[in-house]
Amino acid sequence: MLVACGRVEPPSYAPPDLRRLEADFDQAWEATVRTLTERGFDIRTLDRAAGTIETDWLTINPEYAASILVTKREDRYCACGKPGLGEAFRVKQARLALLLHPNRPGETGLRIEASFRTRRYSDALFWADRPLGDVECSSRGRLEEEVKVEIQIRALSDQPERLRRGAH
Repeated sequence: MLVACGRVEPPSYAPPDLRRLEADFDQAWEATVRTLTERGFDIRTLDRAAGTIETDWLTINPEYAASILVTKREDRYCACGKPGLGEAFRVKQARLALLLHPNRPGETGLRIEASFRTRRYSDALFWADRPLGDVECSSRGRLEEEVKVEIQIRALSDQPERLRRGAH
């Protein structure tokens, strides 16, 4: 019975190595910055020479809530496990760290690592809604894949001649 009272950890996801984008570094860089800002991410650090971009935390699921018994408004981007007895999780946030690396003309390597968190609260009778800090959640890899596809499409859309010939 006591085992059921403890917090359940989410499964882990290993971020991929550099993935290939069919675009020059400059096109990939511009497409990446536009994609992130249009998705609502505030860019915290931007180092073009190093090829790194980091975003600030963005609320991606404001309606998420979980208790030891019930989870409401789960999403496909991350798993946060189950809170312990007398605790609750609310709201999910994400931030991204990206690395772009020029491979050769017309090709750029891209790695996206997403971090997720939720807020933990006391859910006990007398101490309800007392904040207890943040809990890291585990990525399912879907946000990273969506962002990569958007960057690739945006980079290709800036190259109409390449789209007509087909990306190789």
